Amino acid sequence: MSDQDKIREDAYARWEAEGRPEGQHERHWNEASEAHERSTGTPHTWSADHGGGVGPDSSEPHQNEGVRPADLNTENDQGAG
Repeated sequence: MSDQDKIREDAYARWEAEGRPEGQHERHWNEASEAHERSTGTPHTWSADHGGGVGPDSSEPHQNEGVRPADLNTENDQGAG
């Protein structure tokens, strides 16, 4: 059973234990994920199917490539003008 499956089962059990409240799926998932992380000592990252993940989506063009050296002022540019 994968970590995702264990978290899913725990989240479902939490949801049922609270009487199946509507609109609480994200909270139950987060609680289950945090409990799993504490029990395994392994940080959990959201997968792309949950709207999270680490880093940009490789299928989309990069919007922010960072600061380029040409964008920075040099000492000679300070106070010029």
